[in-house]
Amino acid sequence: MENEKKIGCVVIMHPGQNNYGSSLQGFATVSKIGQLGYDYEIIRYNKKRSVKETLSQLPDMLKIGLVGQVCYRLHKKLDFMLHSDYKRTRAIRTKAVDAFKAKYLDAKSRFYTGYEALHKGSLNYAAVMVGSDQVWGPFSLYSKFYNLLFVYEAIPKFSYASSFGVSVIHPCQRKAVAGYLNRIDKIGVREQRGKEIVKELTGKEAKVVLDPTLLLTREEWETNINESRCAMDEPYILCYVLGERKDIRESIKELSRQTGIKIVNLPHIDNYHSMDNHLGDINLYDVDPFDFIRLVRDATYVVTDSFHGSVFSILFHKKFLTFYRKDPKKKGSTHSRIDSLFDIFQVKDRIYTDGDIRRQMEAEINYGYVESKLDEMRKSSLSFLTECLALSKNAVPDK
Repeated sequence: MENEKKIGCVVIMHPGQNNYGSSLQGFATVSKIGQLGYDYEIIRYNKKRSVKETLSQLPDMLKIGLVGQVCYRLHKKLDFMLHSDYKRTRAIRTKAVDAFKAKYLDAKSRFYTGYEALHKGSLNYAAVMVGSDQVWGPFSLYSKFYNLLFVYEAIPKFSYASSFGVSVIHPCQRKAVAGYLNRIDKIGVREQRGKEIVKELTGKEAKVVLDPTLLLTREEWETNINESRCAMDEPYILCYVLGERKDIRESIKELSRQTGIKIVNLPHIDNYHSMDNHLGDINLYDVDPFDFIRLVRDATYVVTDSFHGSVFSILFHKKFLTFYRKDPKKKGSTHSRIDSLFDIFQVKDRIYTDGDIRRQMEAEINYGYVESKLDEMRKSSLSFLTECLALSKNAVPDK
Protein backbone atom coordinates (compact mmCIF):
# COMPACT_ATOMS: atom_id res chain seq x y z
CA MET A 1 0.00 0.00 0.00
CA GLU A 2 1.21 3.50 -0.80
CA ASN A 3 0.78 4.67 2.81
CA GLU A 4 2.94 1.87 4.22
CA LYS A 5 6.39 2.91 5.32
CA LYS A 6 9.48 1.42 3.74
CA ILE A 7 12.58 -0.21 5.13
CA GLY A 8 15.34 2.40 5.32
CA CYS A 9 18.64 0.88 4.14
CA VAL A 10 22.01 2.36 5.07
CA VAL A 11 24.60 0.84 2.72
CA ILE A 12 27.97 2.15 1.55
CA MET A 13 27.43 4.47 -1.42
CA HIS A 14 30.50 6.71 -1.35
CA PRO A 15 30.78 8.77 -4.56
CA GLY A 16 33.88 7.88 -6.55
CA GLN A 17 34.20 4.52 -4.75
CA ASN A 18 35.84 2.12 -7.23
CA ASN A 19 35.86 -1.01 -5.11
CA TYR A 20 33.55 -3.54 -6.73
CA GLY A 21 32.78 -5.37 -3.50
CA SER A 22 31.16 -2.33 -1.87
CA SER A 23 28.80 -1.80 -4.80
CA LEU A 24 27.91 -5.49 -5.12
CA GLN A 25 27.15 -6.04 -1.46
CA GLY A 26 24.90 -2.97 -1.46
CA PHE A 27 23.14 -4.29 -4.56
CA ALA A 28 22.79 -7.76 -3.03
CA THR A 29 21.44 -6.42 0.28
CA VAL A 30 18.63 -4.37 -1.18
CA SER A 31 17.86 -6.97 -3.87
CA LYS A 32 17.28 -9.62 -1.23
CA ILE A 33 15.13 -7.28 0.87
CA GLY A 34 13.00 -6.66 -2.21
CA GLN A 35 12.79 -10.39 -2.95
CA LEU A 36 11.54 -10.98 0.59
CA GLY A 37 8.57 -8.73 -0.18
CA TYR A 38 9.57 -5.47 1.47
CA ASP A 39 9.68 -2.06 -0.14
CA TYR A 40 12.87 -0.22 0.68
CA GLU A 41 14.69 3.05 0.23
CA ILE A 42 18.44 3.64 0.39
CA ILE A 43 19.19 6.45 2.82
CA ARG A 44 21.89 8.81 1.52
CA TYR A 45 23.48 11.42 3.77
CA ASN A 46 25.16 14.65 2.70
CA LYS A 47 27.06 15.63 5.85
CA LYS A 48 27.28 19.26 6.97
CA ARG A 49 29.55 19.36 10.02
CA SER A 50 30.13 22.62 11.90
CA VAL A 51 33.61 23.81 12.84
CA LYS A 52 32.68 23.56 16.52
CA GLU A 53 31.58 19.94 16.13
CA THR A 54 34.74 19.03 14.21
CA LEU A 55 36.99 20.60 16.86
CA SER A 56 35.19 18.79 19.66
CA GLN A 57 35.82 15.45 17.96
CA LEU A 58 39.44 16.18 17.03
CA PRO A 59 41.17 14.82 20.19
CA ASP A 60 39.59 11.37 19.87
CA MET A 61 40.12 11.30 16.12
CA LEU A 62 43.82 11.96 16.62
CA LYS A 63 43.98 9.02 19.05
CA ILE A 64 42.49 6.60 16.52
CA GLY A 65 44.74 7.58 13.62
CA LEU A 66 43.56 10.81 11.99
CA VAL A 67 47.11 11.76 10.95
CA GLY A 68 47.46 8.49 9.02
CA GLN A 69 44.11 9.08 7.29
CA VAL A 70 45.12 12.60 6.24
CA CYS A 71 48.49 11.36 4.95
CA TYR A 72 46.75 8.62 2.97
CA ARG A 73 44.46 11.13 1.25
CA LEU A 74 47.31 13.51 0.52
CA HIS A 75 49.34 10.66 -0.97
CA LYS A 76 46.46 9.77 -3.28
CA LYS A 77 46.15 13.39 -4.42
CA LEU A 78 49.88 13.48 -5.05
CA ASP A 79 49.63 10.34 -7.19
CA PHE A 80 46.98 12.08 -9.28
CA MET A 81 49.31 15.02 -9.79
CA LEU A 82 52.37 12.95 -10.63
CA HIS A 83 50.73 10.25 -12.77
CA SER A 84 48.33 11.69 -15.31
CA ASP A 85 47.57 8.27 -16.75
CA TYR A 86 46.43 7.08 -13.32
CA LYS A 87 44.05 10.01 -13.03
CA ARG A 88 42.70 9.33 -16.54
CA THR A 89 42.18 5.59 -16.07
CA ARG A 90 40.67 6.00 -12.61
CA ALA A 91 38.13 8.38 -14.13
CA ILE A 92 37.19 5.68 -16.65
CA ARG A 93 36.58 3.11 -13.90
CA THR A 94 34.73 5.63 -11.72
CA LYS A 95 32.41 6.43 -14.60
CA ALA A 96 31.63 2.71 -15.09
CA VAL A 97 30.97 2.10 -11.38
CA ASP A 98 28.90 5.29 -11.01
CA ALA A 99 26.79 4.25 -14.01
CA PHE A 100 26.11 0.92 -12.28
CA LYS A 101 24.98 2.72 -9.12
CA ALA A 102 22.83 5.12 -11.12
CA LYS A 103 21.09 2.24 -12.91
CA TYR A 104 20.55 -0.12 -9.98
CA LEU A 105 20.67 1.93 -6.78
CA ASP A 106 20.11 5.66 -7.28
CA ALA A 107 16.44 5.33 -8.24
CA LYS A 108 15.73 3.81 -4.81
CA SER A 109 17.72 6.43 -2.90
CA ARG A 110 16.63 9.43 -0.88
CA PHE A 111 19.13 12.14 0.03
CA TYR A 112 19.18 14.05 3.31
CA THR A 113 21.41 17.09 3.73
CA GLY A 114 22.54 17.90 7.26
CA TYR A 115 22.06 15.89 10.43
CA GLU A 116 18.74 17.47 11.44
CA ALA A 117 17.13 16.49 8.13
CA LEU A 118 18.59 13.00 8.45
CA HIS A 119 17.27 12.62 12.01
CA LYS A 120 13.76 13.78 11.11
CA GLY A 121 13.90 11.70 7.94
CA SER A 122 14.17 8.49 9.97
CA LEU A 123 10.47 8.94 10.75
CA ASN A 124 9.76 8.04 7.12
CA TYR A 125 10.65 4.38 7.76
CA ALA A 126 9.06 1.40 9.46
CA ALA A 127 12.56 0.12 10.33
CA VAL A 128 16.11 1.14 9.50
CA MET A 129 18.96 -1.27 8.78
CA VAL A 130 22.67 -0.85 8.20
CA GLY A 131 24.30 -3.14 5.69
CA SER A 132 27.58 -4.91 5.22
CA ASP A 133 31.25 -3.91 5.01
CA GLN A 134 33.42 -2.06 7.56
CA VAL A 135 30.58 0.30 8.42
CA TRP A 136 31.53 0.43 12.11
CA GLY A 137 35.15 1.42 11.60
CA PRO A 138 36.71 3.85 14.09
CA PHE A 139 36.04 6.97 12.00
CA SER A 140 32.40 6.12 11.30
CA LEU A 141 31.45 6.75 14.93
CA TYR A 142 31.34 10.51 14.64
CA SER A 143 28.93 10.92 11.73
CA LYS A 144 26.13 9.11 13.65
CA PHE A 145 25.12 7.53 10.36
CA TYR A 146 26.32 3.94 9.94
CA ASN A 147 25.80 3.29 13.65
CA LEU A 148 22.13 4.41 13.27
CA LEU A 149 22.38 7.06 16.00
CA PHE A 150 20.31 9.35 13.77
CA VAL A 151 17.30 7.04 14.01
CA TYR A 152 14.58 7.86 16.55
CA GLU A 153 14.60 5.54 19.56
CA ALA A 154 11.15 4.06 18.90
CA ILE A 155 11.94 3.00 15.32
CA PRO A 156 13.20 -0.62 15.00
CA LYS A 157 16.86 -0.89 14.04
CA PHE A 158 19.02 -3.79 12.90
CA SER A 159 22.32 -4.57 11.23
CA TYR A 160 23.18 -7.19 8.64
CA ALA A 161 26.79 -8.39 8.25
CA SER A 162 28.30 -5.22 9.70
CA SER A 163 32.01 -5.18 10.50
CA PHE A 164 34.11 -3.10 12.90
CA GLY A 165 37.14 -3.31 10.62
CA VAL A 166 39.39 -3.68 13.69
CA SER A 167 39.93 -6.47 16.19
CA VAL A 168 40.04 -4.15 19.23
CA ILE A 169 37.94 -1.07 19.99
CA HIS A 170 40.09 1.86 21.15
CA PRO A 171 39.55 2.66 24.86
CA CYS A 172 38.40 6.20 24.01
CA GLN A 173 35.55 4.76 21.93
CA ARG A 174 34.39 1.76 23.96
CA LYS A 175 31.64 3.59 25.85
CA ALA A 176 30.27 5.27 22.70
CA VAL A 177 30.38 2.03 20.67
CA ALA A 178 28.54 0.18 23.46
CA GLY A 179 26.00 3.00 23.44
CA TYR A 180 25.03 2.65 19.79
CA LEU A 181 25.12 -1.15 19.89
CA ASN A 182 22.65 -1.14 22.78
CA ARG A 183 20.19 0.87 20.67
CA ILE A 184 20.14 -1.73 17.87
CA ASP A 185 17.45 -4.39 18.24
CA LYS A 186 19.10 -7.19 16.26
CA ILE A 187 22.79 -7.32 15.37
CA GLY A 188 24.18 -9.33 12.48
CA VAL A 189 27.96 -9.25 11.97
CA ARG A 190 30.24 -10.63 9.28
CA GLU A 191 33.04 -12.04 11.42
CA GLN A 192 33.40 -14.04 14.60
CA ARG A 193 35.54 -11.27 16.12
CA GLY A 194 32.66 -8.83 15.56
CA LYS A 195 30.36 -11.12 17.54
CA GLU A 196 32.91 -11.21 20.36
CA ILE A 197 33.21 -7.41 20.44
CA VAL A 198 29.44 -7.00 20.73
CA LYS A 199 29.38 -9.50 23.61
CA GLU A 200 32.32 -7.84 25.38
CA LEU A 201 30.84 -4.33 25.20
CA THR A 202 27.15 -5.02 25.72
CA GLY A 203 26.55 -8.60 26.80
CA LYS A 204 24.27 -8.98 23.76
CA GLU A 205 24.39 -11.93 21.37
CA ALA A 206 25.16 -11.03 17.75
CA LYS A 207 24.62 -13.40 14.84
CA VAL A 208 27.43 -14.21 12.38
CA VAL A 209 25.87 -14.17 8.91
CA LEU A 210 26.98 -14.49 5.30
CA ASP A 211 28.21 -11.53 3.33
CA PRO A 212 25.14 -10.32 1.37
CA THR A 213 26.75 -11.20 -1.97
CA LEU A 214 26.43 -14.86 -0.93
CA LEU A 215 22.71 -14.51 -0.23
CA LEU A 216 22.19 -14.46 -4.00
CA THR A 217 22.76 -17.76 -5.76
CA ARG A 218 25.21 -18.32 -8.58
CA GLU A 219 22.23 -18.54 -10.94
CA GLU A 220 20.91 -15.17 -9.78
CA TRP A 221 24.28 -13.54 -10.40
CA GLU A 222 24.45 -15.25 -13.81
CA THR A 223 21.17 -13.57 -14.77
CA ASN A 224 22.50 -10.17 -13.73
CA ILE A 225 25.73 -10.44 -15.73
CA ASN A 226 24.18 -11.63 -18.99
CA GLU A 227 24.68 -8.22 -20.59
CA SER A 228 28.24 -7.73 -19.37
CA ARG A 229 30.57 -6.25 -21.97
CA CYS A 230 33.68 -8.06 -20.72
CA ALA A 231 34.25 -11.19 -22.77
CA MET A 232 37.68 -12.69 -23.39
CA ASP A 233 38.28 -14.95 -26.40
CA GLU A 234 41.16 -16.93 -24.84
CA PRO A 235 42.13 -18.40 -21.44
CA TYR A 236 43.41 -15.91 -18.86
CA ILE A 237 44.58 -15.44 -15.30
CA LEU A 238 42.49 -12.76 -13.61
CA CYS A 239 44.57 -10.54 -11.34
CA TYR A 240 42.51 -8.58 -8.81
CA VAL A 241 45.07 -7.28 -6.32
CA LEU A 242 44.42 -4.15 -4.27
CA GLY A 243 47.42 -4.12 -1.91
CA GLU A 244 51.04 -3.18 -2.58
CA ARG A 245 52.91 -6.46 -2.07
CA LYS A 246 55.50 -6.95 -4.81
CA ASP A 247 55.83 -10.68 -4.10
CA ILE A 248 52.18 -11.23 -5.10
CA ARG A 249 52.87 -9.74 -8.52
CA GLU A 250 55.98 -11.88 -8.95
CA SER A 251 54.00 -15.03 -8.11
CA ILE A 252 51.34 -14.12 -10.68
CA LYS A 253 54.02 -13.65 -13.33
CA GLU A 254 55.46 -17.05 -12.40
CA LEU A 255 52.05 -18.69 -12.83
CA SER A 256 51.75 -17.08 -16.25
CA ARG A 257 55.21 -18.31 -17.22
CA GLN A 258 54.46 -21.85 -16.09
CA THR A 259 51.07 -22.09 -17.82
CA GLY A 260 51.58 -19.87 -20.86
CA ILE A 261 48.30 -18.13 -20.02
CA LYS A 262 47.97 -14.36 -20.28
CA ILE A 263 47.30 -12.09 -17.31
CA VAL A 264 44.20 -9.90 -17.33
CA ASN A 265 44.76 -7.22 -14.70
CA LEU A 266 42.46 -4.72 -12.98
CA PRO A 267 45.12 -2.23 -11.83
CA HIS A 268 45.01 0.69 -9.38
CA ILE A 269 41.64 -0.13 -7.79
CA ASP A 270 42.23 1.64 -4.48
CA ASN A 271 45.65 3.21 -4.97
CA TYR A 272 48.32 3.73 -7.59
CA HIS A 273 51.00 1.01 -7.72
CA SER A 274 53.62 1.58 -10.43
CA MET A 275 54.41 -2.17 -10.61
CA ASP A 276 50.90 -2.77 -11.96
CA ASN A 277 51.56 -0.77 -15.11
CA HIS A 278 53.46 -3.68 -16.65
CA LEU A 279 51.94 -6.65 -14.82
CA GLY A 280 49.05 -7.50 -17.09
CA ASP A 281 49.14 -8.59 -20.71
CA ILE A 282 45.75 -6.87 -20.77
CA ASN A 283 44.90 -4.01 -18.37
CA LEU A 284 41.18 -3.26 -18.00
CA TYR A 285 39.63 -0.05 -16.64
CA ASP A 286 36.18 0.31 -18.22
CA VAL A 287 34.77 -2.40 -15.96
CA ASP A 288 31.61 -2.11 -13.84
CA PRO A 289 30.68 -4.45 -10.95
CA PHE A 290 28.79 -6.93 -13.16
CA ASP A 291 31.69 -6.94 -15.63
CA PHE A 292 33.94 -7.82 -12.71
CA ILE A 293 31.81 -10.85 -11.81
CA ARG A 294 31.90 -12.07 -15.40
CA LEU A 295 35.67 -11.73 -15.48
CA VAL A 296 35.86 -13.94 -12.39
CA ARG A 297 33.40 -16.46 -13.80
CA ASP A 298 35.19 -16.86 -17.13
CA ALA A 299 38.79 -16.90 -15.82
CA THR A 300 40.94 -20.02 -15.98
CA TYR A 301 42.60 -18.95 -12.71
CA VAL A 302 41.92 -16.12 -10.25
CA VAL A 303 44.64 -14.57 -8.07
CA THR A 304 43.48 -11.96 -5.56
CA ASP A 305 44.04 -10.35 -2.18
CA SER A 306 40.41 -9.23 -2.07
CA PHE A 307 37.61 -10.57 0.13
CA HIS A 308 35.04 -10.27 -2.66
CA GLY A 309 37.49 -11.56 -5.23
CA SER A 310 37.60 -14.66 -3.02
CA VAL A 311 33.81 -14.72 -2.51
CA PHE A 312 32.99 -14.78 -6.22
CA SER A 313 35.78 -17.27 -6.93
CA ILE A 314 34.15 -19.62 -4.41
CA LEU A 315 30.67 -18.94 -5.74
CA PHE A 316 31.69 -19.80 -9.31
CA HIS A 317 33.83 -22.80 -8.32
CA LYS A 318 37.04 -21.34 -9.70
CA LYS A 319 40.60 -22.48 -9.35
CA PHE A 320 41.89 -19.56 -7.27
CA LEU A 321 44.46 -18.43 -4.74
CA THR A 322 44.17 -15.62 -2.24
CA PHE A 323 47.08 -13.68 -0.82
CA TYR A 324 46.91 -11.74 2.43
CA ARG A 325 46.95 -8.07 1.50
CA LYS A 326 49.60 -7.40 4.13
CA ASP A 327 52.46 -9.79 4.77
CA PRO A 328 51.21 -11.88 7.75
CA LYS A 329 54.78 -11.95 9.11
CA LYS A 330 54.70 -8.20 9.61
CA LYS A 331 53.15 -6.41 12.58
CA GLY A 332 49.73 -4.91 11.97
CA SER A 333 48.56 -7.31 9.27
CA THR A 334 44.81 -7.94 9.40
CA HIS A 335 42.94 -10.58 7.48
CA SER A 336 40.23 -11.83 9.85
CA ARG A 337 37.38 -11.62 7.34
CA ILE A 338 39.19 -13.81 4.81
CA ASP A 339 40.17 -16.27 7.54
CA SER A 340 36.56 -16.37 8.75
CA LEU A 341 35.24 -16.97 5.22
CA PHE A 342 37.77 -19.71 4.48
CA ASP A 343 37.16 -21.41 7.84
CA ILE A 344 33.43 -21.61 7.11
CA PHE A 345 33.97 -23.30 3.75
CA GLN A 346 37.10 -25.25 4.74
CA VAL A 347 39.23 -23.80 1.94
CA LYS A 348 42.18 -22.59 4.01
CA ASP A 349 44.49 -24.23 1.45
CA ARG A 350 43.51 -21.46 -0.99
CA ILE A 351 45.66 -19.03 1.01
CA TYR A 352 48.89 -18.91 -0.95
CA THR A 353 51.94 -20.25 0.79
CA ASP A 354 55.52 -19.97 -0.46
CA GLY A 355 56.16 -22.71 -2.99
CA ASP A 356 54.96 -23.92 -6.37
CA ILE A 357 52.08 -21.60 -7.22
CA ARG A 358 50.84 -23.75 -10.08
CA ARG A 359 50.73 -26.91 -7.96
CA GLN A 360 48.79 -25.12 -5.22
CA MET A 361 46.47 -23.53 -7.78
CA GLU A 362 45.68 -26.88 -9.41
CA ALA A 363 44.93 -28.65 -6.11
CA GLU A 364 41.34 -29.88 -5.95
CA ILE A 365 38.73 -27.92 -4.00
CA ASN A 366 35.86 -29.81 -2.37
CA TYR A 367 33.12 -27.71 -3.89
CA GLY A 368 30.58 -30.34 -2.89
CA TYR A 369 31.21 -29.47 0.74
CA VAL A 370 31.32 -25.76 -0.10
CA GLU A 371 27.85 -25.91 -1.68
CA SER A 372 26.44 -27.89 1.24
CA LYS A 373 27.81 -25.41 3.78
CA LEU A 374 26.76 -22.44 1.67
CA ASP A 375 23.19 -23.75 1.50
CA GLU A 376 23.14 -24.22 5.28
CA MET A 377 24.57 -20.75 5.96
CA ARG A 378 22.35 -19.09 3.39
CA LYS A 379 19.22 -20.52 5.03
CA SER A 380 20.41 -19.43 8.48
CA SER A 381 21.35 -15.94 7.27
CA LEU A 382 18.07 -15.45 5.40
CA SER A 383 16.15 -16.58 8.48
CA PHE A 384 17.95 -13.92 10.51
CA LEU A 385 17.30 -11.24 7.87
CA THR A 386 13.61 -12.23 7.73
CA GLU A 387 13.34 -11.89 11.52
CA CYS A 388 14.96 -8.47 11.33
CA LEU A 389 12.64 -7.24 8.60
CA ALA A 390 9.65 -8.41 10.62
CA LEU A 391 10.60 -5.78 13.22
CA SER A 392 9.02 -3.26 10.86
CA LYS A 393 5.62 -4.58 11.98
CA ASN A 394 6.40 -3.18 15.43
CA ALA A 395 6.97 0.33 14.11
CA VAL A 396 5.38 3.06 16.23
CA PRO A 397 2.70 4.86 14.16
CA ASP A 398 2.95 8.60 13.58
CA LYS A 399 1.34 10.68 16.25
